[in-house]
Amino acid sequence: MAAKPQQSKKPATESESKAQKRALELLAEDCKRICTSALNKPFTNLQDAVDHLLPFHVLGSLAGDEIDVEEMEAAADDGARLLCNRRDLAAELAARRAVELHARVEDLRQRMGKLEDRYRARHQRPLPEEELFIAQVLKEVAERTLETERAKPTVLSSESDSDSDESEGGRGT
Repeated sequence: MAAKPQQSKKPATESESKAQKRALELLAEDCKRICTSALNKPFTNLQDAVDHLLPFHVLGSLAGDEIDVEEMEAAADDGARLLCNRRDLAAELAARRAVELHARVEDLRQRMGKLEDRYRARHQRPLPEEELFIAQVLKEVAERTLETERAKPTVLSSESDSDSDESEGGRGT
């Protein structure tokens, strides 16, 4: 009878080790999915939201250091080592997100600067109503100047006639 429990224990430990390996593989896949997820992309449907948010369960542990130690010990027993612990993963994700957000903020600042430049340039020019008023004033000034100029040629022509008479008289002599 003692042989049967040992035989039943052996498959249980094999299944447990397989389950642990599978759990570690799934965690590694989730870590990769977290690192490569498109954070700015909106969800298309409920399944898409679940697919994108589910890997973040990796970051939900309250006692991350204890789990890291357990995972490292389990991995060491299998002759492997963990690529990163939860704290390192969280720090890496936070750093990536910070870099992405910094780039986005800089992009938004540049866009805002361009909009402010356009706004300033637009308000340096007169408004259409002001342009119309300025055009009307310029037209009136031009008409008055033209009327003044039309009145002057008579004076100029009589002066120029007298000048030409004098010059003709001067030439004839």
